[in-house]
Amino acid sequence: MEVFSLKEVIFEKRDGAAWVTMNRPEALNSLTAELCAGLVETLAECERDACVRAVVLTGAGRAFCAGGDLKTLAALKSREEAEAYVRTAGAVALAVIRSAKPYVAMVNGAAAGAGFNLALACDFVCASKKAKFTQAFSTIGLISDCGGNFLLPRLVGPAMAKRLMMLPETLSADEAAALGLVSAVADDAELAEKTAALAARLAKQPPRALAEIKKFQNDAELFEAALHREEKIQAELICGGECKEGVAAFLEKREPKF
Repeated sequence: MEVFSLKEVIFEKRDGAAWVTMNRPEALNSLTAELCAGLVETLAECERDACVRAVVLTGAGRAFCAGGDLKTLAALKSREEAEAYVRTAGAVALAVIRSAKPYVAMVNGAAAGAGFNLALACDFVCASKKAKFTQAFSTIGLISDCGGNFLLPRLVGPAMAKRLMMLPETLSADEAAALGLVSAVADDAELAEKTAALAARLAKQPPRALAEIKKFQNDAELFEAALHREEKIQAELICGGECKEGVAAFLEKREPKF
């Protein structure tokens, strides 16, 4: 087994699969620019390595990924800074969508906001019974990003996507599975084993055929165009009053007044 780590990303190789772990457990693996850059670098290495036949994406600690880092959001001072930050997170999802290799998200806890959408960008999702999925963006005055506006309606239909984005409702692992968002649900103790078995199975499949299947299904060009549109709108919203109130209310643990 080969293991290396950047500051906020851990990379392991075993049984033909790469395991990429977001490693900010104290912040529920919320996405900083540094974490996103580390992920893009690591996923590029996975793509180059012919020995990697499948990739597992997961989070350290009790969460998969809590989405954008709110302290980072609160510190953004201009639309240009906001757009650059949103673009860094979108680049991770784009790397997954563009990849010729199958991806499995191992969701070990909360998958919120961009974290939910990173899981959706993967080809398979294995979730702990304790996992929770929520879009969460509208609670802080934002739209879905990281490709959520492209991915979610395609998976659950426009009506359910609007419900999950606008209200926004939280799904249990079983509820997400019933909607087709989760491939397998397991107890905490069995999650890694179940995920490893799926990754090993994928690693034995014909790589060219799997790559072509992904190309047809993922439509990376349309996905990238959707990301660019999200970046522009999200940057405007981040700099607007609704987002500032939503973030302040969350950090102050009070109800927002929109």
